[in-house]
Amino acid sequence: MIRAAVDLGYYQELREATHNGIAAATGLAETTVGEHLRKIEANVFSSLHVGVADH
Repeated sequence: MIRAAVDLGYYQELREATHNGIAAATGLAETTVGEHLRKIEANVFSSLHVGVADH
């Protein structure tokens, strides 16, 4: 699914894809695409040690 997002331009400077477009390309529901992308992004940021500081 991340490959589809990248291939469709979801992470381009000017975003070329939407959750709906990725959903159509992968056969997943739009909400599922959103959930998966949020989880993937959270994992990437976590691995980079980028996060919200505890207050």
